[in-house]
Amino acid sequence: MMVVIYHFCFLVNAEQFRNDFTSNAYLFVDFFFVLSGFVVSHAYTRRLQTPRQVGGFVLKRFGRLWPLHGAILFALMIGVMFINVAGSHPDSFEVHANKGNFSLYALILHALMLNSIDLYGNAWNSPAWSIGSEFYTYILFAVVVMVAGRRLLSASLIIAAIAVCVLFFAAPAFMNSTADFGMVRCIAGFFAGVAAQHVHAATRGKPLPFAALFECAAIAVVAVFVIVAGDGPDDVHPASLMAPLVFAGAVLVFAREGGALSRMLKARPLRALGRWSYSIYMVHMPVLLLTGYGLWLYGTASGTSLRQEIIVEGHAKQLYDLGDPIATSLLLGVVLLIVLVVASVTYRHIEDPWRGRFGRLAKRYEAGEGSPHRKHPPRRSAGALVPVRVKSERDQRR
Repeated sequence: MMVVIYHFCFLVNAEQFRNDFTSNAYLFVDFFFVLSGFVVSHAYTRRLQTPRQVGGFVLKRFGRLWPLHGAILFALMIGVMFINVAGSHPDSFEVHANKGNFSLYALILHALMLNSIDLYGNAWNSPAWSIGSEFYTYILFAVVVMVAGRRLLSASLIIAAIAVCVLFFAAPAFMNSTADFGMVRCIAGFFAGVAAQHVHAATRGKPLPFAALFECAAIAVVAVFVIVAGDGPDDVHPASLMAPLVFAGAVLVFAREGGALSRMLKARPLRALGRWSYSIYMVHMPVLLLTGYGLWLYGTASGTSLRQEIIVEGHAKQLYDLGDPIATSLLLGVVLLIVLVVASVTYRHIEDPWRGRFGRLAKRYEAGEGSPHRKHPPRRSAGALVPVRVKSERDQRR
């Protein structure tokens, strides 16, 4: 939700919501990477021992990410094509072969999830750069698990440290790397999460004293870190590279589920947000694009251009200015509501069903269905009698 607000503030001039915290809210994508590494490591580290298990893992991960990504990308393509055919649109909506926000070349890269390795800038559903990063990082994780074995913790720390060093020396925007060094950014956060899960597994039997105090302290540390990590997306500080470490610490604290804040997070509305979080992330940019297009149409129809040059953190930005803080606040509320409604629908009808389908497909693959080496039970003739032994209650307990 903070990422949604962050992107809204760089579409609409929302001075009342713009501050050091929201201007650096892109860093919550790194929280997603760390949490993903923690959860995937917990679920799969011991289940990636054979090539078939790795194949099943990749199928599950593909089914977790691509169906929703593909559906949103297809819907966005249809919408942009329709706007272009209609003829009245801002220049940013123009479709080209290999340039601009909506190029055919970028569309292919997005479909293949190759949108975070500096092959093209941000385009189409721009936040999806992180989805491509995540998928190929999953594959790297499976390889590392099979190669490193019991040294996975050491390997994860080394990989995360190398990724952070690459970002420090090569990435111009440090932790705000997206379509250029986005995969390196994802690797840093993901493997920090893998390391955090190992620490959690080693200490989970020990109680966390003053859990509520630790949870409040974790929230405070995260908030302070986000504030001091830079002066907005155009002036990112090297301190932003501490994101994997800071978020790994927060995940470790809340993974113990021992304090009042953890109990609060189990409330039904917040659990619903958790279920919809991937859908929220994927649908929010198309909603914002349509919001911007609607504001452009309104300005064109009324003869008053709402798009103005606004100085944000010392940098000139082209933003839609409603001229009324109340109207801007209402618009943000409407955008958030639409995002939540659409996300709940996409979760129910796309994300969750397709995750289940790929999960079943992966299970069959891991079991060896269709393999020529699979051992089948001996066939019996139609009239053969098969003796059946009914187990006693004692046998069943055994």
